[in-house]
Amino acid sequence: MPNVSLLATLALGFVLGLRHALDADHIAAVAALTESRGGLRRALSNGMSWGMGHALTIGLAGGTAILLRSAFPERLALAFEFAAALMLIVLGAVALRGAVRDRLHLHAHRHGDVAHAHLHFHAVPHHAGSLSAHDHSHPVRLALRPFLVGTVHGLAGSAALAILVLATMPTVLAGCVYLVVFGSGTMVGMALMSLVLSAPFVLAERRAVGLSRALRGAAGFGSLAVGLLLGWQAGRACGLFG
Repeated sequence: MPNVSLLATLALGFVLGLRHALDADHIAAVAALTESRGGLRRALSNGMSWGMGHALTIGLAGGTAILLRSAFPERLALAFEFAAALMLIVLGAVALRGAVRDRLHLHAHRHGDVAHAHLHFHAVPHHAGSLSAHDHSHPVRLALRPFLVGTVHGLAGSAALAILVLATMPTVLAGCVYLVVFGSGTMVGMALMSLVLSAPFVLAERRAVGLSRALRGAAGFGSLAVGLLLGWQAGRACGLFG
């Protein structure tokens, strides 16, 4: 008969995986990746891909630490955290650039003998023909960029998780199973969170293109701010900033 306390610990691991998806840096990364194009199906694909990449690196890195019965060196863990912070900064900058660049044009015209130039936004056109050509279902597939982002975040979180598992799991096998359960919870949690985050983008795109761009810009700014904060904290901890 399975050990009841072990089963309870594994169930808790799944719940903690769901909760892990709500960490500020994770939400910032997935929000910066969110776009209105592709709708909720694209958002689900992004969330699941992020979760798969995250679970993969947590499983590999955390599993290695469990097998060796040794946690990562502190400086290596801080290096992982710093890499995740840099990634958030890049994601935020790209999202901000996309929000501003999408339909910002320099438009020149003349009124009589006077030339004028001004900047203005263009809404993304929706042509009936193009919509009907794509009016069919697409399977949820692995999205490469969210997958890679998830792998970096998995490295950043694997050190603390390995320490926790080392302290609580009675055997190596139990520790590895815990990592699988935790990773599954994270994947489910991030898929759900990605759907929640994408809903305002999709609604805004249907009702007001300018609002959709504003949401994307806000997501980019949030990712940039969280990345700068985490990068500063990790850099100070490892002595980069004095």
